[in-house]
Amino acid sequence: MTILDTLPTPTTHGAMRVGRAPLDDLDVYRRLLLEAPRTGSCPVLLGAHGLASVPGRWDPAPALAALERCDAAAVLARGYPTDCLHHRDCLAPFGGTFPGLAPATTGAALLMPEEVVESAVEEALLPCESLLGLVPVARPADVPAAVGWSGAGGTDVVALSAVLRSWEDRFGAVLVRMGRATLDVAVAAPPWVGSECLAIAAEHFAFCDDTFGGNPGTLRDYANLLRGRTRWSFWWD
Repeated sequence: MTILDTLPTPTTHGAMRVGRAPLDDLDVYRRLLLEAPRTGSCPVLLGAHGLASVPGRWDPAPALAALERCDAAAVLARGYPTDCLHHRDCLAPFGGTFPGLAPATTGAALLMPEEVVESAVEEALLPCESLLGLVPVARPADVPAAVGWSGAGGTDVVALSAVLRSWEDRFGAVLVRMGRATLDVAVAAPPWVGSECLAIAAEHFAFCDDTFGGNPGTLRDYANLLRGRTRWSFWWD
């Protein structure tokens, strides 16, 4: 028996099964996330109006097949801007050329699965009501592609999951919560070294320029905000 066998009967919304009431026991989320690689059913929390960006009809198979062929570095290189409006030198020190992926942090290679899960549970502790979604995938990064989440301002959902996979591998980053146009990611092994933080700042800008636009200044300024930060949040206008 797994934790799945003990849950109340959920509703179905597209490719996702959804709890009928806000989740009130984070140990359920913890156990579901720990068991996801074995059960092939991954939890995600749905924030305010989160289901508004999840289609009622969606076949996950084509998107997940495409995800296996999608390269995160290429996705971010395509999304990286050549300039920006709010600050003349906002792309300093890189300019209009994507610097490539940041290296994995040293701590990421040492992480135990339980540590990654506990990082996600800490993020889930934020005081907001969330429904529990269950998605037929083994890892959190694949959730947006598997459910066809459309909250990223027209961004290809397969490309979005490809980047989340890369962050999962390099930083122990776990997608915890999806809203109507927001994503919250828990980061178990965030970067601390200045050059790594700069490279991650560039990745964030390429991934979601609306989020960077909400932090006026240069990439250096944004990188300082990311140093050691265990929560990455993104929103799209």
